Amino acid sequence: MATRYEFEGAEVQALVQEAQAATVRLMTEAQRYVAAGVDLHADDAPPEDDVDVPETGAEPGLWLMNDRGVYLRSNAKRRPDDSVAYARGYRGGPQVGDEAFCEYIAAAPLAAVRPGDTLVVTLDDAKVRLSLLRDE
Repeated sequence: MATRYEFEGAEVQALVQEAQAATVRLMTEAQRYVAAGVDLHADDAPPEDDVDVPETGAEPGLWLMNDRGVYLRSNAKRRPDDSVAYARGYRGGPQVGDEAFCEYIAAAPLAAVRPGDTLVVTLDDAKVRLSLLRDE
């Protein structure tokens, strides 16, 4: 079943600019393991403490987070704590669903977002889809 989240274009645009301007960017946990050569889908993946994983080196992007509400944040290592964009109707509070998650979204496709737009992020078990509702 797909879940849909909507974000204010001006907030998304500010986060993209923050990620692009950063000199050091953090990787998600999945990016860290892939960078260390771990096959995330292998049945015999090594335990966490057996892998030397880098923490930084990601391309500019945003993280879609679900731990205290659903929100986007930049992957900049140094950023203000309040530098997030909450999905409409999911501000703060507990996580949505059974599991917390963190999904990376590259900044390049988000460059088209304008201040009056709405970024729509649709998640299902296999993929993350992005679309824009344009304020014409």
